[in-house]
Amino acid sequence: MAASMGDPALSPNEFMVSFMNSHFDDNVRSLSKLQDIYKDVKDQKSSIETRLLKVSEEVPSEIKKAISAGQSASDRIHRLCEQQESLRHSVLDHVREVKPMVEELGKITLQLQELEKHSKYLAFVARVEELSSDMQSCLLTESLQPALESFHSLTALYGQLQDSQCKHLLSFMTETILFWNQILRDRVADEFEDVLKAMRWPMVVATAKALPVTNTTELKNRLGRLFKRLLHLQLPDSISLESQPNHPLLCSIPGMRPLLLPLQLMVKPLKKRFKYHFYGKRQTNSVQKPEWYLTQVLSWTRDHWDFLDRNIQPLLDEAGRRDVCAKTEFMRGMVMLVMEKLAHDLPELMYNDVIFSHTIDEVLLFDRELHSTHGYPPTLPGCLDLLTTPEALSKWLAVEKKFAVEKVEGMLESPTAWESQYKDIADVDEVQVPECAESFMTLLYTITDRYKPLPDPVAKVQFLGLQLELLEDFRIRLVQVMKEATHVPTGHAYTAVLNAIHYIVQVLREWNELVFFLQIQYYRTNHPRLMQESDMKSSNSSDTSSPQKPHNISHNISQSSDGLSPEILEDLPALDTTVFEDIIDLFDSIMNDMLKNIVNYVFTDVQARSQPYRKDKWLALPSQKEMAPTLGLSPSACEMLLVLKDHLALVAERLSQALFTKFWKRLATRLNTFLLNELILTNHFSEGGAAQLQFDMTRNLFPLFGEYSQKPEAYFREVKEACTLLTLKTGSAILLKEALYSALHEPSKDPNIKDTDPKAALHDIGIFVLTPEQAETMLSLRANLSVT
Repeated sequence: MAASMGDPALSPNEFMVSFMNSHFDDNVRSLSKLQDIYKDVKDQKSSIETRLLKVSEEVPSEIKKAISAGQSASDRIHRLCEQQESLRHSVLDHVREVKPMVEELGKITLQLQELEKHSKYLAFVARVEELSSDMQSCLLTESLQPALESFHSLTALYGQLQDSQCKHLLSFMTETILFWNQILRDRVADEFEDVLKAMRWPMVVATAKALPVTNTTELKNRLGRLFKRLLHLQLPDSISLESQPNHPLLCSIPGMRPLLLPLQLMVKPLKKRFKYHFYGKRQTNSVQKPEWYLTQVLSWTRDHWDFLDRNIQPLLDEAGRRDVCAKTEFMRGMVMLVMEKLAHDLPELMYNDVIFSHTIDEVLLFDRELHSTHGYPPTLPGCLDLLTTPEALSKWLAVEKKFAVEKVEGMLESPTAWESQYKDIADVDEVQVPECAESFMTLLYTITDRYKPLPDPVAKVQFLGLQLELLEDFRIRLVQVMKEATHVPTGHAYTAVLNAIHYIVQVLREWNELVFFLQIQYYRTNHPRLMQESDMKSSNSSDTSSPQKPHNISHNISQSSDGLSPEILEDLPALDTTVFEDIIDLFDSIMNDMLKNIVNYVFTDVQARSQPYRKDKWLALPSQKEMAPTLGLSPSACEMLLVLKDHLALVAERLSQALFTKFWKRLATRLNTFLLNELILTNHFSEGGAAQLQFDMTRNLFPLFGEYSQKPEAYFREVKEACTLLTLKTGSAILLKEALYSALHEPSKDPNIKDTDPKAALHDIGIFVLTPEQAETMLSLRANLSVT
């Protein structure tokens, strides 16, 4: 069947109609199917009734089965509850019975555990005594190597107990380790230092003039044997005598760990020389000349590289210490000398801003040289970590601001402050940057260059705040100068301020895209979250002491380039703003207002000079044929166009190219609207008047802007199209006017007749901007068109 009998989408009437149409057609003979169809429908009815009867019989039996199953489950649950209750009572009875025994066993277990602790405790003590006894026996028999191996086992035993709560045992082991370390170290260190002297270490003037080494092979063998012995004497960082810096200020810097023992001994003679020359009352110890000791350290670093590479690095590799670079380890020792010296001098430096600033400059140069030339890893402690401690950083920021403000004052007071340094070089001076603006942005760049290598992102944020503060102060100063020169917007002072603001905005927009400033903005935006995550990591680290947490946080965050570690940046949200966005908006607002003032000033002057031109008798001018031989610029337009030309030339000379482009485009838009509304729409034109207007516009006004654009008429579209309509041939103009009138005022009432498209008619003659209504108005201004 075409339509199902049970189709719910059809109503009974619709179903009957569909049924009849699908089984009977226009032929009367199709009625012969009636009997067969009746039989089929009857059979379907019988089949459905049978199925319904069968279902009605099956449902009660299924329900009975479900009820029976539910009752059976309920009975099982009841039995289980009874069993559970019985079992619970049995358990409680058993607990009461065994409770005395459990308490007794618990006491015994605690005693056993306590005895086991005591046993292990005594075992450790016995092992320490045993190793001490072995070392003593070895030393008595002059067997140094076995003694070193026993000492190494003792330090390994200490490593197992390092996290133990047995303070007295740890104290005992520490004292024992230090005792034997000193004894063994004295035995090896003296010979090691003698070998180094024989090999002309350190490489200073005294050894450079000495005789060359003869028995090189023997000395190298002795050096290697003693070096490896000293490695066995390396103390754990937690108990090393060298682990605590000499100056308390250095204790707050994370990552300060002792050098390897052989390198400590190698640095020792240089350390003595350093203290001799740069401490006390020696003339070389001058806080005014930090470059003396910084240069000396760089010189020592450079002079000893070859020795370290040839003689020490192979020994480290042989001893399985390939993770240690001899050059880096030596540089760490040199940097520690500088940091101790800097920390020693800081209190005195705080009282003299000039010396403090000079020291900062020299330390930055030292740090740059150390990293770029000598490859000192940025993750290791350096002098900049010392300069980002709270006291030093506060002083640095204050001095930076003081000198920056003084420099800005000097820039603005300079007699050439508002002159471009490249004014005599036309190809270079497209931006026409005033000297003060260029000097100011150079100052900001210098500040950025100074704080960029700082390891602490919090310090970078503080320096960024200083830069933003200086930018705001400079903006206020520019506004003050601008207000003093507002009476002449095209004057030198006013345009110079505008050029300065434009240049600053350009530079800040470029800086906004730099990775360095984007990373600082990440930290500024997510600082609370970063601090919280780092706090959690620090709290889970057992070797971080609480007083060092704040600085550790910053240090951990700054492990990646320029400030933020990848694991912290991984889940940070996208940035909504950039670091300079707010200050750029302020400068942009001033720049737009100033540009608007210049446009208004020039436009107002041109508008005032245009009155005679607007009052010309356009309707009384002779025909175009009569005017053709003598057609020229309207005398009344001369002054207006001359003033406009002078203004354009003056502003082009004083504004940067980008600003001048914005200026003349805005001015052209204003003039276009003004001429359309105040000149064209307020007058009627004869054929000659229209020709004169078109000549004035296309041959005189538009070419004034032709120096700055290949198609200046594109900025006077309405005026150009108005001239096209006013000079359109009379026949074409009449037809166009009738077509516009018909389309706008007399639409056809017959749906079969298609109305004329007024826009298509205008497009045919090159009118694309003016609306049909405006075009009809323009045509009505023609005196040679009759009113329809």
